[in-house]
Amino acid sequence: MIQILDASPKHVDEIYKITKSAFALYKDNLHTEANLLALSETKDDILRDIQKNSVYVAEKNGVILGCLRIARLSDDVAYLYRFAVDTNERNKGVGAELLSHAVEECKKAGYACIALHTNSKYYKLARYYYGMHFYVHSTDNSRGYIRALFIKELTDNDNIDLSCTFNK
Repeated sequence: MIQILDASPKHVDEIYKITKSAFALYKDNLHTEANLLALSETKDDILRDIQKNSVYVAEKNGVILGCLRIARLSDDVAYLYRFAVDTNERNKGVGAELLSHAVEECKKAGYACIALHTNSKYYKLARYYYGMHFYVHSTDNSRGYIRALFIKELTDNDNIDLSCTFNK
């Protein structure tokens, strides 16, 4: 059974390894030479995220299978980033467990929505987020590929200021 845990400093090495391998695969699917920040992050960056933001890991039998991070961008907006699943564990429900947990935590924290960016041409990933009830708010080309800003509404508030997501 998969457990979702708050990440701690002891998880840094595993988060680093999973993030690097998952985002290398992601970059392959971009079909571009665009620089992905996830591929240049350090273990110190991960440790800072654990100390500053919400970082969750999926664990099964003591092995970390995936991770994701959530940052508070405003009182209303949570930003999901560095969502990664061990490449050997893809399509086995690990990501769904992580994302469902993150959504519940964001609801408890009182956020009006969750925002994330992903490549709009990575069809399988875009379909995944649609299936998890996210929608495309807008796109940009600021990172050298077409990035879609996906939003998942957690309340009925139609007046959420999303400008805090535009420079992420």
